[in-house]
Amino acid sequence: MMKLSSFLNLDKAIPILNTGRYTPVGDLTVISICILMFIILMQTYSHRNRNFGLALETLVLCAGSALTNVIYQVNLIAPPDNVMFFYLSRVVHHVILALVPFFYLLYLQVSLWANVANSKRHMNFSLLLISTAVIIDIVGMFLHFTVWIDENSHVQTDVNPYIPLCGVFNLAIFVVLIRFRSKMIHQAFWGMFAPIALSVFMLIMQGIHGQTSFTCATYLFPVLGMIFLFHSNPYDIDTGAVDESYFYDELDDKLNKKRTMILVSCTMMNFNKIIKESQTVKLEFYQFFRQNVQRGVLYHFPNDRMMLVFEKKFSLNQDKIFNHMLEDFKAGHQKFKMDYKIVIMETTPEITSSQEYIRILDFVEEDMLNNTIHEVREDDIKHFYKDSYILTQLEDIVKNYDLEDERILVYCQPVFNITTGTYDTAEALMRLKLPNVGMVFPDQFIPLAEQNDLIHVMSLIILNKTCGAVRTLIENGYYLNRISVNFSTLDIRYQNFCQDVQQIIARNQIPYEKIAIEITESRNESDFNLMKQKVMELQKLGIKFYLDDFGTGYSNFDRIMEIPFDIIKFDRSMLIESGKSDSAFYMVSTFANMFDKLHYSVLFEGIETEVDEKSCVRMCAKYLQGYKYSKPIPIEQLENFLTLEAS
Repeated sequence: MMKLSSFLNLDKAIPILNTGRYTPVGDLTVISICILMFIILMQTYSHRNRNFGLALETLVLCAGSALTNVIYQVNLIAPPDNVMFFYLSRVVHHVILALVPFFYLLYLQVSLWANVANSKRHMNFSLLLISTAVIIDIVGMFLHFTVWIDENSHVQTDVNPYIPLCGVFNLAIFVVLIRFRSKMIHQAFWGMFAPIALSVFMLIMQGIHGQTSFTCATYLFPVLGMIFLFHSNPYDIDTGAVDESYFYDELDDKLNKKRTMILVSCTMMNFNKIIKESQTVKLEFYQFFRQNVQRGVLYHFPNDRMMLVFEKKFSLNQDKIFNHMLEDFKAGHQKFKMDYKIVIMETTPEITSSQEYIRILDFVEEDMLNNTIHEVREDDIKHFYKDSYILTQLEDIVKNYDLEDERILVYCQPVFNITTGTYDTAEALMRLKLPNVGMVFPDQFIPLAEQNDLIHVMSLIILNKTCGAVRTLIENGYYLNRISVNFSTLDIRYQNFCQDVQQIIARNQIPYEKIAIEITESRNESDFNLMKQKVMELQKLGIKFYLDDFGTGYSNFDRIMEIPFDIIKFDRSMLIESGKSDSAFYMVSTFANMFDKLHYSVLFEGIETEVDEKSCVRMCAKYLQGYKYSKPIPIEQLENFLTLEAS
C-alpha cells in the first residue's frame, strides 16, 4: 500500500521547502491558529446566528487554503508522478483561497443589511468569476500558458488567473466597507478596515521580496478581526455568566421557534460590587453555579441582575430540580445576607419580544419586598399591560398639552369648616377616564406619571380645570373660600412653575386667593430651598399653601417653620395613632395645639365617624375632611355642598 507521504510527494519536497520563495511555517501557523480559534469559539457562548456560521465557515476555509497550499507548494517544488494530482492541488487551493474573501463579503452583506436581490447578484457574479478563473487555469494547463509540467518533469508557470480574481474580491471588500461605513460604528469600521489594509500591505511586500509563504496568513487577518469584533467571548470574568447583550437575540430566536422558555430573574443588591471584592462570595457563587445550573444559560445584567434562561422540558422533573436550586440559594443567602428579589416567568405565545419580558420582570420586581420570590401569573401580565396602556395615554396627554384634555377629570372632596359650620373649601382630586379601561384612580397613574416625568403637565391641566370650575361657581353666586390643588416636588423643580400657575389662574379670571396649593415636605436640601422660594413668590399674589400629609415619612419642624405655610394638613395616620392611648392623643394634640398657637390652621383628613370628628375638635382642628362628610365627587357636584352668597 502506498504511503501517504509518498502520495503527497513529501519525501522529496520537505528537504527543500525551507529554501527559496516558500516556507511552510506561515501556512502551518495559519492552520494552528484556525484550529485554536475554532475550539475557543465552540467553547465560548456566542449567538449561533447566520453571521456566526459564516465566521466559522470562513475560518475553516482559511485553514483549508493553508493546508492545500502546503500540498501544492510541495508538488510545485517536486512534481509528483501523478500529474493530475498536481493540477488538482493547484485548483483546489486557489478556489478555497478565493472563497475566503467571497465569504467575508457575504458576512459584510448580512451585517450591513444588504438588499436580498443585490446579495444574490453578488453571489452569482462571484461564482461566475471563480468558475471563469478555474476554466482559464485548466485550459492553460493543456495549452501551456498558466502552469504545466514540461518533458523534463519541471513545473513551468506563466499566467495565474487567480491573482486578478482575488484582487477583485479584495477591492470589492474595500468598496463595501467604505460605501456602507455610515451603517457601522466608528470603532467597528476601523476594526475591520485596518486588518484588510495590513493584509494588502503584506501581500505587496511579499511580492516585492519574491515570497509566497504568507499569502494565507494575510487572508486570515481580516477574519480574526471580524471574529474578535463581533464574536469575542461574552462571558463575565467574575460570574462566568453571558453578557446581557446576547440575551435579547437568543430569547427572540427561541420565541420565533415557538419554544417555551423559563426565565428566572434574580436581583441581588450590590451583587456586582460584592462579587468583585469578596473572594468568599465568588467561591460560593461558583459552587452554587456548578451544582445547580446544569442546563440553560446564565446572563449577567449591569443592574445587579442575573437571569437564568432554559427551555421547558415536559419530560423532565423540572419542578424538583428548580426547588432544590432555590433551597440551595436560600442557604447561601443565610451566609451572606444580600437582599434579593427573584421573579420566575414562563414565556407565552402572546408575548413575542425579549424586551417585553424584561419590562414585565421590572414591573413585577418593583412592587416586591426584599428577600421574596414571585412567580409571574396572568394577573401580573394583565396589570402590566394596563399600566403600559395608561402610560401611553399619559405620554399622549403631555405631548398634546391640551389644558382642556377630556381624559383628565377633576373630582373634589368638600372640606368642613368647624368655625362656620359650612363647607367653603375643597380639595381638587385627579382622575383619568381612558377609552379602553374607563375610570383610573390616582394610585394607578400618579406613580407612573412621576416616574416618567409626566406629572407637571397633568398638574397644570387639573389647575386649569379647577380654576374654570371656581369661576363657574362664583358666577352662579356660590360662596367659596378656595379649592386646593396638589403639586409634587417634581412640579416645584420646573423653572417656570410660578409663571405657569400665575398664567393659568389669570386666564381663568378668578382671584388668586381662590386657589390653594398642597405640597409635601422634601428632605432634599436643594428641593427645600427651591420650595421656600416658590412658596413665598406665589404667596405674594394671595395663593395659600397647605403642608400635605403631616405625620407621614419625613417631618422637620425647623424646615416647617422656615416655609410660611398657611394650613397644616394632618394625615389620617395621626388621627388613628391618637386613638390608641392617652399618651398618643396627648402627643398628637400637642402638635395641633402648637400649630394653632403659631397661627397655622389645622386640617385633619380621613374623618369617618362621629368619634373621629369629636377627637379632632378637641385637638384644635379648624377644618375636617373625610368620608363622614363626602366621598370624592365630580367637581360639578360641589355646588350641592356650598351656600349661596347673600345678595
